[in-house]
Amino acid sequence: MESLAAAGLRIVDGWTEPDGLVPPVVTGQAASCPASDGRVEAMLDVLAPRLRERANADWYRLAVEGGLFSETDRRFLLAWAPEESEWARWICVELQSEWDIMGAGAAGPLGSAACRPEFRMLSLDGNVLLFATTWEHDISTSVLKPHRSRVLREWAEVVADGSMDYPDEPPLSPAARRWLDTH
Repeated sequence: MESLAAAGLRIVDGWTEPDGLVPPVVTGQAASCPASDGRVEAMLDVLAPRLRERANADWYRLAVEGGLFSETDRRFLLAWAPEESEWARWICVELQSEWDIMGAGAAGPLGSAACRPEFRMLSLDGNVLLFATTWEHDISTSVLKPHRSRVLREWAEVVADGSMDYPDEPPLSPAARRWLDTH
């Protein structure tokens, strides 16, 4: 939790995940979504001057313009795996007045190092997915509407068929099927 606080995120207590959200396991394929799926992307070279500031600015601009959150309600969902061996789940967080998603955040739970992001965020209504990834020479921050993505829908069909469900673990297939049926 301290690492989320360093990023400028506060966990919202008492939030309950509604049925029908795109499962985090499905959003793991978001970096494979092309522009034709509605993906809007901001790309920065890892050697760009003022990388952290520019990457944070891109993240915030895409978050507000894309509808992840608004200026007046800065809550959204974050794909969170408490343990590396666990599947991610959605937790509700709120962006604080002081934040550093791409610096301290990416150096903690939102990536592998400062300005090396790896995260997925979802609007409270589930209609906007914002994600960031690190490529060989670039970092990418993107936003899209998950239910309009052919790539995510095709991957959700694979998850919904039960092939990723394992004994002694909560099944992934029902949530994927609910999302597909809802959208």
